[in-house]
Amino acid sequence: MAEDDASVSNLFKEIDEELRQDKATMLWKQYGNTLIGAIVAVVICVAGYEGWKAYDLSKREEISAKYANALDLAQQQNFTEAEKAFKALSSQSDSGYATLANMQEAALLADQGKHKEAAEQYFLIAQNGELDSVFRDMALVLGAMNGLDNMDAAEISRRRNEPLAPQRNGIASLCRSQSGQQGKSP
Repeated sequence: MAEDDASVSNLFKEIDEELRQDKATMLWKQYGNTLIGAIVAVVICVAGYEGWKAYDLSKREEISAKYANALDLAQQQNFTEAEKAFKALSSQSDSGYATLANMQEAALLADQGKHKEAAEQYFLIAQNGELDSVFRDMALVLGAMNGLDNMDAAEISRRRNEPLAPQRNGIASLCRSQSGQQGKSP
C-alpha cells in the first residue's frame, strides 16, 4: 500500500510539474517577444545614455583645455592670441566658459590699459539678461571701476539699465559703498 501511495504521489508531482511547464511555455509564447524587446530597449537606452555622457564629457574637456590655453596665452602677455582664443571660445560655447571668456576678454583690455574699452565690454556683459545675476552684477561693478578715469559718473549711471540684484550677494553693497550711497538702494 505504501508503494501505491508513493506512486500516486509521484504521479501527481509529475502532473503538477507538467502543468507548470505548460503554463511557463504558454506564458513564454505569449509574452516572450515583449520581454526580449523590453530588455533590448533597456540595454539600448543605457548604452545611449552612457555614450551621450562620454561625448558630453569629452566636449567639456575640450572646451576646458581651450580655456586653459587662452589663460596661458594671457599670462604670457600674448594679448592678441589670447583675445582671439577667448573670442573663439565665447562664440562656440554655450556653457559657463562663454561667460568666463567674455569676462577675460574685458580683463585683457584692462590689462593692456584700454580701460574705456574694458568698461564697454563689461557693460555689454552686464546687459545680458540670460546670465546669472551674480555675473551681471560683477560685470557692472568691473565696468564702473574700469570707466572711472575716462567716463563721467552720469554715463556710468546711465549704463546701469537695471538695478543690482537685491542683497543676495555682496556686490550690491560694494557698489553702493563705492558710489557713496551707504543706506540707499541702487
